[in-house]
Amino acid sequence: MLFVSRAAAQQTAPSKPADDFELLPPEKPPDAAELLRQRQVEEGIARRRALLTVHQAVGLGMLAGLATTVVLGQLNYQDKYGGGGDTGRWYNAHRDAALITSALFATAGTLALLAPNPTEKRIRLDTVTLHKAFMGIAAAGFAAEIVLGFVAASREGKISQRDFALAHQIVGYATLISAAAGFTILTTSF
Repeated sequence: MLFVSRAAAQQTAPSKPADDFELLPPEKPPDAAELLRQRQVEEGIARRRALLTVHQAVGLGMLAGLATTVVLGQLNYQDKYGGGGDTGRWYNAHRDAALITSALFATAGTLALLAPNPTEKRIRLDTVTLHKAFMGIAAAGFAAEIVLGFVAASREGKISQRDFALAHQIVGYATLISAAAGFTILTTSF
């Protein structure tokens, strides 16, 4: 075996050129607390991504359901007040579509609210903020629709029923427009 002295080993090791130097001090490895925080942020992001993916799918179903509900509501309105003979043919379909759509809206909203936001985000005007604003308007519309629907149905045979039904119809269209705008703002880039 060959034994090389320490001095001889240092002489044979390549040396750095005189102009080779580090501008920044060496990075110190993160401590255990920082590693834990990074892992928690990554887990929060993964959970947020999963919840918002389901939120999108439910939201798309809600938007289709809302369009269907508005069409059925218009048919029901025409049947009752537009010379359709007040057969009630569209009443149950409209009611059922409204119930399903309301449940989908509540589910989509709950999923969005439960999605953690593990990173700091400054409040600014962007597509997400606009989406939230349009969906807030749609939420108010859904609440108003539920109340107006029950009130209009409870006025059967009274002159005021048509006025409440018309208000219900107008709010329904406004809710659809707001929900569609909220959906579109996130799915198209301007």
